[in-house]
Amino acid sequence: MAAGLMNQTIAFHTFGCKVNQYETEELRTQLRIGGFSVVPMESPADVYVINSCSVTAGADSSCRQMVRKVLRERPSARIVVTGCYAERAPEELRDLSKRVEVYGNREKPMIAVALGVPTACVQAAANSGVTALADRSRAYLKIQDGCDAKCTYCIIPSVRSELICRPPELLVREMQALVAHGYREIVLTGVRLGRYQWRNVTFTILLRSLLDLPGEFRVRLSSIEVTEIPDAVVGWAADDPKLCPFFHIPLQSGDDSVLKRMGRWYTAVDYRDRIGWIRNRAPDVALSADVIVGFAGEEETHFQKTMQLLDEEGFSRVHAFRYSIRPGTSAERLRGHVDPRVKSERTRRMVRLDADLRRRYAARFLDKAVIVLQESDGSGYSERYVRIRTGSAYREGTLQRVVPRSQAADGSLVV
Repeated sequence: MAAGLMNQTIAFHTFGCKVNQYETEELRTQLRIGGFSVVPMESPADVYVINSCSVTAGADSSCRQMVRKVLRERPSARIVVTGCYAERAPEELRDLSKRVEVYGNREKPMIAVALGVPTACVQAAANSGVTALADRSRAYLKIQDGCDAKCTYCIIPSVRSELICRPPELLVREMQALVAHGYREIVLTGVRLGRYQWRNVTFTILLRSLLDLPGEFRVRLSSIEVTEIPDAVVGWAADDPKLCPFFHIPLQSGDDSVLKRMGRWYTAVDYRDRIGWIRNRAPDVALSADVIVGFAGEEETHFQKTMQLLDEEGFSRVHAFRYSIRPGTSAERLRGHVDPRVKSERTRRMVRLDADLRRRYAARFLDKAVIVLQESDGSGYSERYVRIRTGSAYREGTLQRVVPRSQAADGSLVV
């Protein structure tokens, strides 16, 4: 611990994805080991660290609002902004105030040292990995970073372009530490999870080594592309209780012409075929998807194909994103941008479909035993990511075997 930092306080705010959330925890660990006391974002602090997202223009705007708020309310504090917005447009953030210190994704390892933490403390944090996450029932384990896809709507390859995988021996140690600290669900995260490759260790080999570790825990996969799900992993989701039978598989559109304009590398038939194979191998698996509504050139028939695919393939939930033009992407130059009112109306229909899919899928598990990760609000999620209202009888963060007997109006199940 650095003696000069023992009385300094620091607060964090994270925008965006699970990878960003994990990286905030890395910073938090480094700075705590270095002598900082971590306080809530709403509290007075010597330093405020904002980990930004830049997936949409709205994400950029939210970050700027947060920075302005801290500048206004904490006139003597240091303000550090990092993340994808800081990587994409550092000068936009520096223009907000001379007090704003900007570090892109590639510069995140420099932040702790820049704040006065000795290099030895940073190295100690790197060796131990992330072993605790603030205010969370589940833990995240980042195995991979970066994406080299050419999706026309996406800014991520320009801010996380390099495919970087973490050494498997480090990941095993970090996983063991998380389990030892009491985490019972660990979510594997990465920008392109299925692209993990460290020398001769593939994603399949890594996952098997993690599942084979001793202890009471389960592993959940974050988003994984439809073309990057190994057959063996599907089999484990069906047969191994340590792997949650849940796949979040981005779709984006169910129409081939829209998929082509998006720069996606599969067709709707390709997607359906793989989903069918997964269903055949793991019949009760939960399937979730991302969908972009109102992309340039999307017509009503295209949108209906997307709705039809999700309905017919029996998805358990859908994350609907209303398309907005992202400056700096090639989709910005496409013709046929959809009227905002039409996009809003289609998004409402997709949200209604999502609610219906969740309700139908959850109902399949009435009067059946499920394993729930208890959260702080008297509910939790089952292994298939169905919301279960358990009441307050169980301790947060524990795995509980329960039998839901009824279904609430919002689609969740009630014990």
